[in-house]
Formats: sequence, C-alpha cells, structure tokens
Amino acid sequence: MQNQSNIVIEKSVLNIEYRFGNKFSMPSDYIVYFEKKENIALNTYIRNNYEELKNKFSKLDFNLLFAPLLTNTINDIDKVVEYFLPQLTYYEIHKKVKSDYAMLMFVEGLNKGIDDFVAVFPEEEFIPSSYNYSDILKLIGYNGNFNSGFTLFNNVIGVSDAFYEKNSKGDFSSFFKEFEDYLAEISNEEGDAMIANAPPVVDLTEKLDEEAVQIVNDLKEKLAALTDSGQLLFIVPILKDLLDKQTEKIDFKSISKIKIDKQNKILLPYFKKEVELSHLTKSVYFLFLKHPEGINLKELENFKKELLTIYISVSNQLDHDKMIKSVEDVVNLETKAIYAHLSRIKSAFYKIMDASHANHYIISGNGEENRKVLFNTNGIDWYVYDPIEDYEL
Repeated sequence: MQNQSNIVIEKSVLNIEYRFGNKFSMPSDYIVYFEKKENIALNTYIRNNYEELKNKFSKLDFNLLFAPLLTNTINDIDKVVEYFLPQLTYYEIHKKVKSDYAMLMFVEGLNKGIDDFVAVFPEEEFIPSSYNYSDILKLIGYNGNFNSGFTLFNNVIGVSDAFYEKNSKGDFSSFFKEFEDYLAEISNEEGDAMIANAPPVVDLTEKLDEEAVQIVNDLKEKLAALTDSGQLLFIVPILKDLLDKQTEKIDFKSISKIKIDKQNKILLPYFKKEVELSHLTKSVYFLFLKHPEGINLKELENFKKELLTIYISVSNQLDHDKMIKSVEDVVNLETKAIYAHLSRIKSAFYKIMDASHANHYIISGNGEENRKVLFNTNGIDWYVYDPIEDYEL
C-alpha cells in the first residue's frame, strides 16, 4: 500500500472484465465509488459536488460513477440486450432484465426523491439515505481493506488517515485535487492503455440498406449511452443473477439452427427470430444454403435452372416469363443484381442481431470469389423441398 498526503493507493485485482458475450464489459475508464461501510461525510460531499467532480474527471478521460445518482432510464433496454445477446431471447431473459431494471430504477429514483426532499427541508444534520453497494462490490470482486473508495483499473483509491486528521469538517476538496493530479500523472504514463474497454467501433454499414443502418446505429447509440451513463453497473448484476440461474441451459458459443417451415419462412428457433426476405432474395439465399461448399459468382450462370426451380417453389407468382427474366438478371453479373440480393440478406440479419451472430448466417465473401454461408447446413431443418426437375428454361 502506497501512502500520499491525502490519498491511499491499494493494489487490488478487480474483476472488471465480466462478460456476457463480446459486448458487455466494464470499461476501464470507469472510476466507481463504493462502500463496504457507510461514509456519510464523503457521500454528502460527492452528492453536493457530483457534476463538478464528474466534469473534472471527464477532462482527464475518466467517467466518475456515483451509483445513488445513476437513475436515468434508457428506453427499450430489453431490445438492446436482445440484439447483442440473442441467446437470451429463448428464455425471455431480456424481458426479465427490463422488468428488474425498471423496478431497481424506481427504487433508486424514490430514494433520490427522498434525499432531495430532505435537502429542501433539512434537519439539523443532513444524512443521505444509504445505498446497497453489494452488487457493485460483487461485480468488481473487491476484497481489499478499504471500507470506501474508488476503483481504477487494478488500483483502489482511498482517503488517507492523514487527510481525516487535517479535515474534520467534511471538505474533501484537497483530497479530490490530489486525486485529479494522480489521474493526470497515470494518464500520461499509460497513454493508450487508458482507452475504455467499450465495445469496439466497427463499421457495419457497408452495403446495408438505410433501414438496417438506422437500426444498427440506434442500438449502438443506446448501448453507448448505457455504458457512458454507468447504468451498466445496474444491468450486469441483474444479468449475472438471471444467467446464474440458467447456466446449464444457455450456451453463448452456440448459434441458432435454421428452420425453413412449410410457408418457406426462415426461422431461428433458439433466437425466436424470423428473417424476412422477398421471394426472389429468399430464393437466392436458399440456393446458397443448398451449396455449403460455396458458389463462385463467375459461375453463377450454371445455377440458373436450380435458382428458377427454387424461385417457383417459393414464390406465389404465376407469370413464369417474368420470373425467368428476374432469374436471368440475378445470374448475369453485368446487371449487378446478385449484389443487391446479397446486401438485402445481410441487412435482414443485421436488423435483428449483432454482427458477431449475424455473420454466421449471411453469405460471406468479397467480389466475385467463392461465396458461402458459414452456418453448418446440417443444422437446417428444411420442412419440404420439392424441386421441379423437368422444368425447362
């Protein structure tokens, strides 16, 4: 343990990388206040100066999180969880998360309202309502010696005895000034290592339609808001509690089987999702599912009859001449029609799940090279496939 005039630094192994899939992790730029025993003086100072402290830390690229004040809700939080972790849909855990989260936010909001009321009509000595930090302490895995402090990487910052000896009136300004100086020092030393462990920014919009782009961006913004606001502190413990009860049932490494029903709907039973495509685009997708070895687009002309056969079985059109023309356009690379259908397939999956899952199902590849679906076709439950072998072009 290293002593300085106002702050004490304790090296501690913190479990700040608890993950549910590849999107939920505790960012390393979080500075989280915690208590094992209530510290009324420090609590009161943080409450009264929270915005000022938060802004000062923000200028050093740190996000100060004080749990009692994190009561702003995010709309459609169940949709955010479901999009990035579609495995949870089968057990409807995303809905349970929203329900439990809403109740927790209501309780925290009520507590804050009581505090605000007391602040307007103070007693002789204002005492803030207590906050249960047990979930946060369990999440970060802190087992050190401090009764209260601030987490930072694998360090925990506490208030020194020397500070308390010099300051008995609850003024922590000199403590936070030294805290800021320490953050500025380690920021310069660590450089890029201080970048948050937030989800990596990946451009998922290439060749997606406008609707898919909007959905992806909207959900990414909601997740970013969830992370930046610190509400991840509330979501992760709720998720952890629910998932601990379902440990043997949920396999985060698996993906859903594909089921093609008698109406030719593309269903992902484990994710409880339907992938909606037009008849012709769906026929293109079925063609690639039928050829797990892949298809070189330069040779697509050789699959014209098979594509038409599939299209006839999928479509409800009666104009065969029009259908033949549509298929001829698809297999003719000069029209570039095939790329439009590949883009629509990609967009359909990206609208309903994160790329880390969607990429198993879309038709992968670039340019005119071999294109294929990465999904194991043995996992396809095909209700019926009745090819019209004798149909002549």
